[in-house]
Amino acid sequence: MDIDTVMGGLTSDGWAIFDSRIVSPDVVIETLGYIIMENDVSIDVESRSLVRSSKALPPHTDHHLVEYILWHCHEEDLEGGESILVDGVEVFNRQSQADKDILKSIHLMEHCVFEGDLTQHPMVFEDRENLSLYYSFWMAEGLSELQRNAFDRFTKSVMEAKPKKFKLPQNWCLVINNRRIFHGRTSLSDNSNRFLKRYWISSSKHKKLE
Repeated sequence: MDIDTVMGGLTSDGWAIFDSRIVSPDVVIETLGYIIMENDVSIDVESRSLVRSSKALPPHTDHHLVEYILWHCHEEDLEGGESILVDGVEVFNRQSQADKDILKSIHLMEHCVFEGDLTQHPMVFEDRENLSLYYSFWMAEGLSELQRNAFDRFTKSVMEAKPKKFKLPQNWCLVINNRRIFHGRTSLSDNSNRFLKRYWISSSKHKKLE
């Protein structure tokens, strides 16, 4: 395993896993761009953040400015917390042409995290001439009946897709294309000791809001 293997998997499949003791996460990040946000991912039942919750998280993308996400597992939990990956672009391509056209008209809610952020962003957009997706089913508000029906059919297809599902071992990293691969995880216990570092990566620098 080397950096070329990781990048090759990321290009062909939209995701890759690697042992941080063999391939440095810093080298992967530097190859992809810049860290625009870094977070600890551990369970905190007092937190309102979904990522700190012990509940299962269905497949979704993160903020639209995030091109790649890298998780570095520092401590794993023997029970729960399996990663779930679904190729969102593949699911989109299986929709009818009518639904594709409707989905392209949908704007989903977006959290204002970086300077210049708006409160909504297109669900389907072009990124370097490639189809890119921004998707979180809980961000879908204010849709017309036509849009809601197409969105619900798409969400049903996402939930019925056969996901890649695995537990990230200690010292291993997972990196995904956030504009193609939807990510989620199975539930954890409230006292889980699972601890990951999460890095949002972009090819451009973005300044966080104060």
